[in-house]
Amino acid sequence: MLKLFRRVSRFSLWFETRFTSTGRLVIAGTVAAAIFGVDPNQTAALQLAAVLLGIIAVAITVSLRWQPKLELKRTLPDTVTVGSATLYYILVTNNSDRTQRDLVLSDHLQTRYPTADMFRQQRTDGREKYLNWFDRRIGFPRWLNLLRLGRGARLASISVPPIPARSTITVSIPLLPLRRGKLIFTEILVKRPDPLGIFFAKHQQKLYDEAVSLPKRYPLPPSNWVSERHFHHGGLTRAAAVGDSEEFIGLREYRPGDPLRHIHWRSFAKRGSPVVNEYQDEYFDRHALVIDTFIGSAPPSNFEALISIAASFIQTTRPSDSILDLAFIEQQMWQLTTGRGISDNRQVLMQLAEVQPSNADEFSDLAAYLRRHAERLASVIMVCTIWDGARQACLEELQSRRLRCLGLLVGESEAVVEPNAGLTLHRIRPSLIERDIAAMAS
Repeated sequence: MLKLFRRVSRFSLWFETRFTSTGRLVIAGTVAAAIFGVDPNQTAALQLAAVLLGIIAVAITVSLRWQPKLELKRTLPDTVTVGSATLYYILVTNNSDRTQRDLVLSDHLQTRYPTADMFRQQRTDGREKYLNWFDRRIGFPRWLNLLRLGRGARLASISVPPIPARSTITVSIPLLPLRRGKLIFTEILVKRPDPLGIFFAKHQQKLYDEAVSLPKRYPLPPSNWVSERHFHHGGLTRAAAVGDSEEFIGLREYRPGDPLRHIHWRSFAKRGSPVVNEYQDEYFDRHALVIDTFIGSAPPSNFEALISIAASFIQTTRPSDSILDLAFIEQQMWQLTTGRGISDNRQVLMQLAEVQPSNADEFSDLAAYLRRHAERLASVIMVCTIWDGARQACLEELQSRRLRCLGLLVGESEAVVEPNAGLTLHRIRPSLIERDIAAMAS
């Protein structure tokens, strides 16, 4: 069935790309006349079908002669956001000696055809109840929806104003990202209708570009981040697990064993005796945002809501002297750090845009990570789609070690295990995500 869907979608794309709206009417008229022309008594219908077929053949033949000298260049933003319409630009250069008119420009994204597993999972997304019985049974609307998500964004065809000879114009293209992750642009197509307005001649240019679609973010209520400064051996740079760094606090007399690179040479020359820079290890706030990527049998929409909530916490305002660790498991343990010059929120969001759900429950590795680093953390925020005894016990243990803990459960169903009175757990329903996030303030 999926192979048939693929062939149908390819033919549909080719048909919509090459025939104008007038051409589609001519095609429909040709087919209808041919059907009536099967009856030997309907000779007029058969003659009409032959005439219309001849017109289509002439239009196609004329279109094959169009060979414009066009040069195309795409200018993309580095990042866009799911659900937020934006614009990017294509520069069209006419290198011929005649003005090019009646052009239609369309950009193309890489097509990722859905797998059988993706097709089955989409059935649980709750959208098919609005379709009729036939569409639910066959599933072609589901296929088309997955195909749009696979491309990643909605692009519109744009009518191009006349381009004078040897000149360049800029065309703005509306872009609406439909999913997070990488958007891959593969080619640009410039079309021009034939004189009869039936068939499009085309000029195709392969042009590869990429942009990252960031997760959708929501405004969060004001959060009182815990200000509890912890000692970090090696300073701020060591906090990112790279190199060694300390904070400068002043000058002092040289002591045997001080490294030569710490000598303050200007003061040494002025005083005639060695003077060194004195440093101390830094203390600062550190917070952990933990994403539990295991979703079990939950629908994909739950995981997308989970990623959006995590992205909202990354984007929210934090104290200037704090850093945030994003921790999750995707085949291995990942830790991304932002704040205080180590990295910026945008870089972490770009990494988060590529995170995929896990089929295995590896929460024990996340719990071990939290226990290992609990001494240097001020607070922990855990975002998950499943709440059970292991997850509750982990947060309760961290809370007993004087960490402020917040659990966010993403899903429509009720929690299996309720937290104790001292642990904060908020339910976020994907269908009411903005309302539930706003309710967190209370």
